[in-house]
Amino acid sequence: MRRLRVASSLLFLSGFLLLYYAYFLSSPVYLTFVIFNMGLAYGVGIENKTAIKVALIYAAVTFFFSLLFLIAGNLMAFVEVAISFFIIHDILGYIKAVVKEEEGEIEGG
Repeated sequence: MRRLRVASSLLFLSGFLLLYYAYFLSSPVYLTFVIFNMGLAYGVGIENKTAIKVALIYAAVTFFFSLLFLIAGNLMAFVEVAISFFIIHDILGYIKAVVKEEEGEIEGG
């Protein structure tokens, strides 16, 4: 079973959407976030613990600010809110499964 497939795919999709913004606005700042998102997608895909922690914090911050934009009336922010929500949901489900496995090993061992 390949875990964190959804989070890895959505981080890559978020990076791809930022790549569109970088091209459309000709902004190098968006390119740094493209590299950051795609690097996190790779790290989460190979289940690197540090990358998972950083991705969880990054998705939570993105969710919060995108939700503020959505409340302010920017309907296009809904896409980023949904992406961030599903990333957070997938990572928290992964953490719950890992903790359950470790508790089973401790009780069985």
